[in-house]
Amino acid sequence: MFAGRLASPRNETLTIGIDARCLTVDHIRGMGNYLCGMIGALAAEPTLRWQFFSDRPDRPFHNPLPAGQSAPLAARDCPGYRFRLWEQAVLPAQARWRGIDVLHCTQNSAPLWQPVPMVVTIHDTMIWDRDDDLPPGFYRDTILPRAFARAAALITISEQSKRDILRLWPALAPKLRVVPHGVERGFLDAQPAPLDEPLRAAGIREPYLLYCGGLLARKRLTWAVETFAALAEPALQLVVLGVPATSHAATRDAIAPELRARVCFAPFLAQATMPRLVQNAAAMLYPTLYEGFGFPALEAQAVGTPVLMSALGSLAELVGPGAVVLEPQDRDGWIAAAQAALAARRHGTQPNETARRWARQFSWEASAAAHHAIYRQAATAGKPPAEAAAR
Repeated sequence: MFAGRLASPRNETLTIGIDARCLTVDHIRGMGNYLCGMIGALAAEPTLRWQFFSDRPDRPFHNPLPAGQSAPLAARDCPGYRFRLWEQAVLPAQARWRGIDVLHCTQNSAPLWQPVPMVVTIHDTMIWDRDDDLPPGFYRDTILPRAFARAAALITISEQSKRDILRLWPALAPKLRVVPHGVERGFLDAQPAPLDEPLRAAGIREPYLLYCGGLLARKRLTWAVETFAALAEPALQLVVLGVPATSHAATRDAIAPELRARVCFAPFLAQATMPRLVQNAAAMLYPTLYEGFGFPALEAQAVGTPVLMSALGSLAELVGPGAVVLEPQDRDGWIAAAQAALAARRHGTQPNETARRWARQFSWEASAAAHHAIYRQAATAGKPPAEAAAR
């Protein structure tokens, strides 16, 4: 283990290992955006070096560092996925062999064997509370909690997620810190402009409402479609983000025939196009029932577009001047709020500058500074907590 490590002075160079599985994908999403924002904001820090690890050498790697900065990736395929062998054995072994000072496990999981100090980001407790992705079992209910207890430090992304984590494992309180995500600079700096060619080529036309969420039941695409249908606005379009291209046809077929031509299932769109897409929407429909953080609610307010949402769980922490808060089952309220947003857009209402100023408190620079301090703290750790504390 890493007992007896010397203290890490503030100016000592540290090599930070990153579990980068969310960056070796075809298209990065929430967790990948987290790493790009946080690591990008730390890129100029001269006392940090980076090493990325993944189990998918066959997938593209999205370098989170600015152009011109190298991002060494150790990508090794590993048989035995069902036993989590890459995460539980290959990842920590690679971290030790490559001289990593701190290993950051970034996506709700960590190895039980920790030969170097480890930081773990637990975004939420959905896999324990909802069984959306991972059924009960020895890995979920024994290995992961013990791994969290052994870690040098734990990060979560909202006060609600912290409460959820401590409800399950109250002994983790001394090492758990809330570090909110930031909002990408392109949203904060966006200026009003018409839809550009990539967005028009994707079939998007004004006026439109924007839904972000995909197909998970808790995201409530059906609720968004039904709200849209009730508006009876023949020229209005609903733009749907987050549904995989392979599911577009089947999802479209499930919509009432008279609506299909007005529902646009957008292809994957480059991150650079997103601020303009969000800013030109009359409103964002965000009817999700649970999120660990809720990037879309923040991004809508950052560009000054109203977001229709319910203040459930961590989303209550993202209620700013641009949020229209509705009860999750108040159909009439959702319809009336969407109608009001459309009327305001028709009358040329400008982006909500108060909401835009409010959103600036969520900066990747602040998130990065907090991560840097946690890395330094983890690097000074002596031996990990007693094994009994993990039980």
